[in-house]
Amino acid sequence: MKRIFRQNQVVIIIAAGLFTLLLAAAVMAIYQITPFGDRNLLFSDDGAQYATFLTAFRHALLTHQFSSYSFSLGLGSNAMPTIAYYLMSPFNLLLIFFSAAQVPSAITLIIILKIGCIAAAMTYFLQRHFQTISWWSVLFGTAFGLCGFVAADYFDMMWLDSLICLPLIIDGLDTVITGGRPTKLFIWLLVSIIVNYYLGYMTCIFVVCYTIYGIYERSNGRLPFRKLVGHNWHAILTIMITGLCSVLGSMVILLPTVFGMMQTAKHRYLPTNFTFKSMFSFPVLTQLGIGGVNFNNHLIHAPAIFSTLVVTLLALGYFVHPHISRPAKYHAAVFLLGLLLSMKICATNTIWHLFQQPSGFPFRQAFFFSFILIMLGYGTWLKNTKLIPHLWQLTLPTLLAIGLILGTLEPNLLSATGFNNLNRYQLGTLAINLILVLVAAIALFLTQHTLQIGLMISLFAIELGGNFGLTLAGSPFGNQTRYQSLYQKQANRLRPITKQSNQLYRIDNQSQVINSAYKKYYNYNDSLLFQYHGIPEYNSTINDTTRRTLNSLGMFSRNVRRISAQGLMPVTEMLLGIKYRVNRDNQLTSNSNNVGMGFPVASSFLKINLHPTKKFTNLEQILKSLNQTLAPYFYPATISHIRNVQRHSASYRHTLKMTVGTTGPLYLNARIRGTNYATLTVNGRQISAPQIPANGYRYLAYLGTFKKGTKLSIGLTTTHPYRSGQLQFESLNQHKFSQIVKSLKFPGFVPKIVGNQISGDVVANHHEKWAYLAIPFDKGWQVKVSGQPVATRKVLGGLTAVPIKPGVNYLVLNYRTPGLLVGLLLSICGVGFFWITDLVSGKAGRPKHAKKFR
Repeated sequence: MKRIFRQNQVVIIIAAGLFTLLLAAAVMAIYQITPFGDRNLLFSDDGAQYATFLTAFRHALLTHQFSSYSFSLGLGSNAMPTIAYYLMSPFNLLLIFFSAAQVPSAITLIIILKIGCIAAAMTYFLQRHFQTISWWSVLFGTAFGLCGFVAADYFDMMWLDSLICLPLIIDGLDTVITGGRPTKLFIWLLVSIIVNYYLGYMTCIFVVCYTIYGIYERSNGRLPFRKLVGHNWHAILTIMITGLCSVLGSMVILLPTVFGMMQTAKHRYLPTNFTFKSMFSFPVLTQLGIGGVNFNNHLIHAPAIFSTLVVTLLALGYFVHPHISRPAKYHAAVFLLGLLLSMKICATNTIWHLFQQPSGFPFRQAFFFSFILIMLGYGTWLKNTKLIPHLWQLTLPTLLAIGLILGTLEPNLLSATGFNNLNRYQLGTLAINLILVLVAAIALFLTQHTLQIGLMISLFAIELGGNFGLTLAGSPFGNQTRYQSLYQKQANRLRPITKQSNQLYRIDNQSQVINSAYKKYYNYNDSLLFQYHGIPEYNSTINDTTRRTLNSLGMFSRNVRRISAQGLMPVTEMLLGIKYRVNRDNQLTSNSNNVGMGFPVASSFLKINLHPTKKFTNLEQILKSLNQTLAPYFYPATISHIRNVQRHSASYRHTLKMTVGTTGPLYLNARIRGTNYATLTVNGRQISAPQIPANGYRYLAYLGTFKKGTKLSIGLTTTHPYRSGQLQFESLNQHKFSQIVKSLKFPGFVPKIVGNQISGDVVANHHEKWAYLAIPFDKGWQVKVSGQPVATRKVLGGLTAVPIKPGVNYLVLNYRTPGLLVGLLLSICGVGFFWITDLVSGKAGRPKHAKKFR
């Protein structure tokens, strides 16, 4: 009998996964998303980050070239934070069955497969938690598999693994609370932290919250707090030890990641994030129905707590059902209200998000609310909804309908334009939701068995499929056929300089061949997409010191997650080891300014301090340190006339007459706010707009190459009036700069790279005491010069210098990931300590008061 019971349980779990998988696949097929059509999901973070990271991961899997340091992550970076945040999902191993150009198809299938697994895990939990085997659990498992969080954030695919783990973790927690062994809790909490430490951290907080709820629920309100703790001390202690062991067990990933993340901008804490301001109001009620999130509001919206209107009605019914005890209702109400308030209050919401307010998707813990809502809803369903008093059967749908109406209309109640701002989408989804509430009420309270089955299956399918479909509607899908063709074309162009070579150099790739396969793509992570070493990077784990250095040297950075090669010029090409260029027309050329990945410098080079906005001053200091002369390298243009015309309150057109100061390329450093680079003209001719929109930001804009004494008329538009010195125009003396390049070519550092090791020669004169290396400064680098270990120094804000001696110096740099060895030892200790404590606990036996959780 027990074997049949388990077989039925497994069949139902598999059915839940398949039903949800097919529902998600059907929605994808309707939208013709690859592999079911010609569209792909290359938009938002999926296009800018995940596709590129996964393509690089696939390449590493197939070539077995795993490295904890990557020169394809911008200028170069510790890869552990990126791996830990984006790439730890075991589902990513499926990439080996797809070509690089087919990665978008793999992404779709991985997302669908994860959604199915979430539903299967939730179904398993519901059966275990309520100790019953029922085909109805399939629908409630599906509700979690396609809940509002999944529908809103499916393209942030690395988060979905945490939703698979959550039901399994809580099942393990139930087992411990009822006196069982903590093995499942340890394993699944450990897995959750490893596959995505960010949501794993949130899950640890939720485990604490659920433990309190579970202990109170198990006592059924019969014990005061002190006796409750004493009665459950063994379970509490076991959960604490198990949680600690899980965290310790994950240290092989966590500790190196923490060291890496300390180099990002995320370690800064803003006091404004810890206020008690409200994060949302009545519009959160719209999230209970379908269509609460769409592509227009996918970045900023109220908590995505959608779990179907059927589940919401059932969860409301939990609090009025006569066969559910008053203490159980009280505990559930406090738990749900606590979760909701923790999202509403800014300070507690910040704590949920690792003490940082996210710049998008502000309620990433919303799925915990959905989890509890579904659990309560299923509990009500098992108690028979027909037993709910008739007055409440009428009142609950009415209250839910009023909530949906209030959530939709409230933002317009105090608006000067009244309800004129309501659009057809809002009114349409409101009407659909009100109809669904009515049908749900009929299905729950008025129908008999056969009709009820049909209505319930239809409602769950329509709500979950419809909500997922509405989040996809309006998304700027990419074109998969074009992507595959253009990916191959670009890969072929880059292959001569990206094929297996152990020489370390960088490429300035300005080609945008692949962009027409996307709706919006700015090539930040092309180096990962095509396996070469470049400069740009878009990454939540970007090294902020390196980003600031590049920005101070003239390159464009929109925010702390992005750095671009836009603003690269001859001096920075020389500094950063740019060996090849690929221009906008996809033409490949060698860079005459390349001197290698470093060169010998005098001690004065180490004293250069970069200013965040004085780009020309920074570059001048560098060149003067390399070759001290009385005459400058950068010559300001002589401005003879300035004309300012205010077009309207937020637009000023500036026309400047000037004379070029030296022969060479001319650049603009706009320190005035609101500069519109697309309006730049030189002698009436429009300058090519920057590849990445940079209006309002600073970078070195190239205006052309001119001879000394050339008269120019330059026009541009800003949002603020002009003040002296806010628009800086300077030319680089090409001849003098060429002499520096020529002098550095022979002693330049042209290294070989194998895995995490870099090696090569630097030849120094008697006054050159240091070797500058175009490698980001990182404490993980272990350096030997001619066999002797040396200490590195930080130069130019975020790059590296090592001490050398006159003559030939053989440099060997080995990267050892900070925290990796200690993290491995802690992980071994965590697993070992758990094994010992579990063994001891198992021999001691279960507490006498142990009983099943219901």
